[in-house]
Amino acid sequence: MINGPTKLATPLQTLIDRALQLCELMLPHCDAIYPFAAVYNEGEVDCLFSDDMLSASNESYLIEQLQWRIIDTTTDTNGYSVLVYAATVQTEHLKKLDAIAIAATAPNGEETMLLYPYFRINKKIVVSPPLNT
Repeated sequence: MINGPTKLATPLQTLIDRALQLCELMLPHCDAIYPFAAVYNEGEVDCLFSDDMLSASNESYLIEQLQWRIIDTTTDTNGYSVLVYAATVQTEHLKKLDAIAIAATAPNGEETMLLYPYFRINKKIVVSPPLNT
């Protein structure tokens, strides 16, 4: 079920909008997105990627490494962050959909999980509104 948009702080919404734009640019050229993160601190947006190429095939490990990089980057700041990775959503009719998972975190530690199903139409990516999790 797709519900109405979640109201998020402006810095988080900025990070999410930019992350989705990056995903829309990457997905026509690959099967799934490579996990990445972004932080918003004092008006600046920085993108974080894992630098461990030895474990590039282990997505769980890459996500954990990005979580640690977010913690290192936002500790003792008023920073917002998003962690973005590929996901699969199963509908009530047991159909599987590709999705973009975004874990958005505010400076107070409050986390919001958003899942954006997407579809491939020819070489274009169409991202649906987020599912509430």
